[in-house]
Amino acid sequence: MKILMCGSVAALAIVASATSAFADCTREVLQAFTRQSNTDMVRKELNLIGEQGPFTMTVEYIKPDRMRQVVKTLVDPDKPTETVLVGSEAWTKAPGGDWQKLDATTTEQMVNFFKSTFGNVPQNVGLFECMGAETLEGKQVRAYKGLDEPKEKTPEQIEAEKRGEKPAEAPKNEALRVIYLDPATGLPDRIVFAREGMLDKPIFKETYSYPTDLKIEKPAAKP
Repeated sequence: MKILMCGSVAALAIVASATSAFADCTREVLQAFTRQSNTDMVRKELNLIGEQGPFTMTVEYIKPDRMRQVVKTLVDPDKPTETVLVGSEAWTKAPGGDWQKLDATTTEQMVNFFKSTFGNVPQNVGLFECMGAETLEGKQVRAYKGLDEPKEKTPEQIEAEKRGEKPAEAPKNEALRVIYLDPATGLPDRIVFAREGMLDKPIFKETYSYPTDLKIEKPAAKP
């Protein structure tokens, strides 16, 4: 009995230690994005795949209320689509076109997007475990892997348990979410979504930088 009790205590200690480690790693990620939300200027560059194929998106933020978004396709990168937000006004310019002022509804959506992605302090970033220090493109970073959080049971799973049957497990997300932080600044450096063992070939990548000389002004739009 004493041996069993010692084993149980040891197991509980391991679980508590792991839980504490996850909490510490998650806290570090949350602190990094909180620090980012308090930064005056941020630029993020995204590599995405859409209906027209691969494209890049560059979004620049200047507090308190300025944002510029530039979308370029890999097929025709010299013809970007641009959007600018200054205060409560927004404009867009299609490839080869002129600047046009956006309607109030679209502008409000942009303002909300600005607040949700940069203006507001994040409340929840998910659960993370530490992967340790790495070198990416010659830069020292710390890596954190996102963990699948327990999901609420479906009515079907609950009924199966009542019948004494093993409920079907929900399929796991095959893509990993990995966040890299800059240890020198404590700020996020990049986020990638990739399959296990293929972090060098991500499905999605978002890279951050923190310039100090960004300028976003109202464009000269046609009346």
